[in-house]
Amino acid sequence: MTKELKTPEPAKWIKGTMYLLILIGAGGFFAAALSATGIIKLPASYEWPAGYVRGVVTAVDGKHIVPLVPSGRVQIYDSQWHFIRGWNVDASGGDFKVRCSSDGVIEVFTARGQRHYSFSQDGQLISSGSFSEPFFSLAVESQSVVVPTPSLLWIFSSPFLSWAVAVVGFFGLAVMKKMARRASDRAA
Repeated sequence: MTKELKTPEPAKWIKGTMYLLILIGAGGFFAAALSATGIIKLPASYEWPAGYVRGVVTAVDGKHIVPLVPSGRVQIYDSQWHFIRGWNVDASGGDFKVRCSSDGVIEVFTARGQRHYSFSQDGQLISSGSFSEPFFSLAVESQSVVVPTPSLLWIFSSPFLSWAVAVVGFFGLAVMKKMARRASDRAA
């Protein structure tokens, strides 16, 4: 008669939680990548979780122009950080900078392809061209900001945070596997 080891109920919940962490982390990473490359284009009314962002520009009228490089989006917030709208930018999955002119035109400069886009504040493309100045020498007066983001959505604000959550899930499963192996060695 063989003795079958059953997984205790709490262990099943923990294991399920670890798989969920892996799914959420990997999903956040790949969703941002698909958005950045233009495969997924979200509607203007959708707010991508921003979290900590570098390169934020404040327009003359007090609106904040937020470049979300990991997801390839520009989002506009009012002076009180209430989301107004956002749109995808064709940066080919690379870095980009934003600038806002005195007349409210939002300029986007991409590192890949050295593209220069001009958008109205409602996200409509006004013009598209290229620039010859090296991308990293572009002078843009900007700041780093923590955009108000619900705690649970911070996972999706950065590919590093997304992968960190997935790694926690993988690590948890590895620990559980090792603990189960030790338990079966003791039982034998």
